[in-house]
Amino acid sequence: MKTMLTVLGTRPEIVKFSPLLPLLDRGCRHVLVHTGQHYDENMDRIFFRELKLKTPRHFLNVGSAGQGVQTARMLERLEPIMLRARPCAVLVLGDTNSTLAGALVAAKLNIPVAHVEAGCRSFNRAMPEEKNRVMVDHVSDLLFAPDREAVQHLAGEGIVGAKIHLVGNTGLDATLRAMRLARKERLKRFGVKPGTYVLATLHRAENTDDLPRFARLVEAINQISERVPVLFPIHPRTVAVLKRHRIKLGAGVSRLPPLGNLDFIALMRSALFVMSDSGGIQEEAAVVNRPCLVLREDTEWTRLVEAGKNFLVGTRTADIVRVARRLLDSAELRRKIAGKKAPLSFGASQKIMRILGQIAKT
Repeated sequence: MKTMLTVLGTRPEIVKFSPLLPLLDRGCRHVLVHTGQHYDENMDRIFFRELKLKTPRHFLNVGSAGQGVQTARMLERLEPIMLRARPCAVLVLGDTNSTLAGALVAAKLNIPVAHVEAGCRSFNRAMPEEKNRVMVDHVSDLLFAPDREAVQHLAGEGIVGAKIHLVGNTGLDATLRAMRLARKERLKRFGVKPGTYVLATLHRAENTDDLPRFARLVEAINQISERVPVLFPIHPRTVAVLKRHRIKLGAGVSRLPPLGNLDFIALMRSALFVMSDSGGIQEEAAVVNRPCLVLREDTEWTRLVEAGKNFLVGTRTADIVRVARRLLDSAELRRKIAGKKAPLSFGASQKIMRILGQIAKT
């Protein structure tokens, strides 16, 4: 049986890979590498333990740094691992620096690259994530697309059709898996009851690194918190910006530390609605059937907006607050949104494993 190697480096990657990693562990010799892009020993340990995953064989401990320095550290530390393991394929997911580094090292060593969540596009090249996902797609040998729109993006960029596999999104499988593991009793530790609060996150560099935009987003959260409590698990990057610029959160905002996946899913499925700039949370919200206000000017998950499940509200305070008030003022509107069918398909992890299994046997 041949070896496969998976590279990840952030908690969203752990979550989205979580339904696939056990299949790889059972189906081949599997080497899991954690770059440490956003590594926090306590938080990451919780994710692996709660999601019932084996801990990585290699931790690269690259830590936070500028884009160039961080990616260079990954390239340097990944190469000897791949040379020793000599995998038949390297798996990467999404659009992080870890994704890019894993794909580049493998491609340079002539090891086939399998990109999970391929073909997603926001068409905003100012986003580091957009650059990463485009470059990874063009050096990959297997492109596992989450939806038909992603397939069209890849074909439009001249990528050979035989490389592209429409499988769906492992993030959806991961959310279903987490929902089975996350009991509603978890709400007690946060002192809230279902349907009495809003859940918010804010962390993308395009928002935190643009001070006027960041201030507008925080002001929107503060204004909404005057109507309903807002639970706000805060990313370290966001904490740093709040502190550096002395931006205050409103009295109705409950500032929480970063949460484990099960706590977050439990809170999300019982919230009135979610506000976030995260790509993964947009899909998770659709799975747990809660509206999501997307705090960005564009999104790679347009099908959820078109289906009426999510709202692309932009980054202006007035626009965000207006949509939030509509949701707060109308239980009928929330029921109507909940009754709409989300364009979601499940089983991506099994489909990917069947394709990879053929490679492992040859």
